[in-house]
Amino acid sequence: MSADERPLHYRSPVVEAMTSLLTVWWSPRFQRDIVGEHGRDLSTIEIRMLWTLGSRGPSRGAELAEALSASAPSVSKAAAKLHGAGLVTREPSTADQRSHTLHLTVEGRAVAQRLYDVGDEMVTEIFASWPGSDVETLSGLLQRFADDSQQYARRLRRDRAD
Repeated sequence: MSADERPLHYRSPVVEAMTSLLTVWWSPRFQRDIVGEHGRDLSTIEIRMLWTLGSRGPSRGAELAEALSASAPSVSKAAAKLHGAGLVTREPSTADQRSHTLHLTVEGRAVAQRLYDVGDEMVTEIFASWPGSDVETLSGLLQRFADDSQQYARRLRRDRAD
């Protein structure tokens, strides 16, 4: 294999590990496998919309499209299916009369909670052999990393706006 064909890697082991983790967690196959029976009738984008609405609360389609890195037509189609299944309601947006704000219904919230529960069960299984102090340390460090990453992202947006 020539130097031009060798796989590229980050110099930072943190970035390399995070990229590897995100590649697994964001893959449609993994997301479908992890939700199993709880999401058998849902597409990957519908699952991600339920997760997002569960964590962010009511959102407009454009906000969901940005949060999910999805196209507006994809979000609209998924929203229509979730609405038809009784998992979300669509109410005219107060901010923009041309768009709708999606809200989880009671049933939608229950489905989203089951998706969150599956994630908790997965992590519990992964950490089963870890000492509790390691899990606690990792949790604190990841939260710090997430907070600092959000600050970095806000700074990038401000710098690009200037």
